[in-house]
Amino acid sequence: MIRWPFRRKEPQSGPATAPVVAGAVDAGPPSEPSREARERVDALVSRAQSLFDSKRHDAAIDAFDEAATIDPAHLVANYQRANARFAAGRLDEARAACDHALERLPGNADLLLLAGAIAAAAHDPAGAIARFGQARAARPDMPGLDARIGEQLAFLGRGAESIAAYEREIARQPDNYPLQSSRLFLLNHFGLYDRQRTFDEHRAWGARLEAALGPRRRPHYNDRSPDRRLRVGFVSPDLRNHAIAYWLDGYLSAHDREHFPAHAFDVSPYAEDAVSQRLRGKFDHWYKCASMNDDELADLVRGQRIDVLVDLAGHTGHHRLGAFARKPAPVQASWFGYMNTSGLTTIDWRITDAQHDPPGAEAYYTEKLWRVPFLACFTPDPSSPDPGPPPFERHGYVTCASANNWAKVSEGVKDAWASILRDAPTARLKVIARGGDEPRVRDAVLGEFAHRGVDRGRIDVLPFLPMAEFLAFFRDVDLALDPFPYGGGTTTLHTLWMGVPVVALEGDSELARATPATLAGVGIPQFVARDVDGYRRIAAELARDPAPLADVRRSLRDRIRSSVAMDYTGLARHIEAAFRGMWRDWCASAPPRPPTPFDRATPAPAEPAT
Repeated sequence: MIRWPFRRKEPQSGPATAPVVAGAVDAGPPSEPSREARERVDALVSRAQSLFDSKRHDAAIDAFDEAATIDPAHLVANYQRANARFAAGRLDEARAACDHALERLPGNADLLLLAGAIAAAAHDPAGAIARFGQARAARPDMPGLDARIGEQLAFLGRGAESIAAYEREIARQPDNYPLQSSRLFLLNHFGLYDRQRTFDEHRAWGARLEAALGPRRRPHYNDRSPDRRLRVGFVSPDLRNHAIAYWLDGYLSAHDREHFPAHAFDVSPYAEDAVSQRLRGKFDHWYKCASMNDDELADLVRGQRIDVLVDLAGHTGHHRLGAFARKPAPVQASWFGYMNTSGLTTIDWRITDAQHDPPGAEAYYTEKLWRVPFLACFTPDPSSPDPGPPPFERHGYVTCASANNWAKVSEGVKDAWASILRDAPTARLKVIARGGDEPRVRDAVLGEFAHRGVDRGRIDVLPFLPMAEFLAFFRDVDLALDPFPYGGGTTTLHTLWMGVPVVALEGDSELARATPATLAGVGIPQFVARDVDGYRRIAAELARDPAPLADVRRSLRDRIRSSVAMDYTGLARHIEAAFRGMWRDWCASAPPRPPTPFDRATPAPAEPAT
């Protein structure tokens, strides 16, 4: 009988390589331990669990290993010796320990679930799907399995199957708002629904959440002076080495700290990194909020008298739309972190521009649109290498690349890319995909092109790369291919910064206009197509005759530097004018009331207890 609860911990650091699992258990048939041995194992497991809970992972691992050595069939010891390694980020060891435990306890659903979680953390979506499927076969009623499977199917670009898996899980958990939110995020990727239906799905989700949380909303007592100093809060799980940081950094570098002090509400469950430390110095206040639930986060925002609260996550991972649904600030807005509507009417505004959201786009947002001259600025990585000469000059052929998340590569995109490669028979394609170094993932990607008539030998599949390697990757790329309908954002700017132009298809939504808007902004609109035939034609012609790519490669960095993409001061003034305008709109629309003691703003602590 299991006496201790299982705890699944996400790793907080990368995998550590260790060829031998410490305390490996003899593979021979287990014998029944004596009473004294059972008592010793119980004591060891109890102590190990306490060490595990206090995050003393190395000591916990030693104790669990010792318990499993004494009783090789002890389920908790076997499970937790793998789980503790997982929590410590020692993924290779965790996988080996879990596989060893499954040799002792084959078909155990909890161990199979853990094995799937380890494979997912190790960027092996195919392996994770296999393990999760085995867990479901062992225990069909285990909750959450279809959602886990759906997430991994998305990484493999199997969109329809991914959404179907999420819908099976939602049918079992109809009131699980985070689960529904994950499905909404994935709907952006695959082109399964048109824009109207995608909007309707977002709006329905928001309406249900707001109805459930309506009684928790309270009046605001912020000082209604229209021209006073405004406290602006930014809620994000991505104030670290993440795409969001490359966009937010420029604004923070130039923002008016006197009149618009910036408050960071860091809801990331991950450890801070060097980027977090850099951003900390640019914010005026920083609150670590990962351990807070949505009620507590909303109370903190309200307690600090935030006037304008900005969401930078939308329906992406670890978001806090539940806090926004509680309306803790009188003015709430979304900005660039999610290229679609939140579905919430409690988020009053969406900051956008005419390139991403031309007139008429209002029909697809629950938020009102506040258009600024340009949406955001990009901060290049300071360690970016020189782009180097065009690779086609030394290779004798053009190298195309897909550098975006493979989950964005819809079936229509695969058809278009295969057509380009058939029309340009000497061109090659490099693909970056989660788990691209795993044979099953690589074979799955290559198979997508093989059955579309493209020789597998013309495709190279790579895994996710650290930033330095990711940027260096483009030194061997001539032309990037943007996916559709969900195009690139940060990836597009990194690509252009490395001298590689991007062929893009302009669509009818913000997420389908991001790359075309960027290409127009840096002066190369000739790479934007209006339809799929035009997209294929532009790419195939350049793959057959790449001479124009050389001039573009040499000029792209200067084009970016001289464009609005790096006009940090201009961006800050435009965004702050938007905050001021939103605030004045609220002041003008707020019902009159007598003054109260709450109108006196109170100083905000730099680091509240969490």
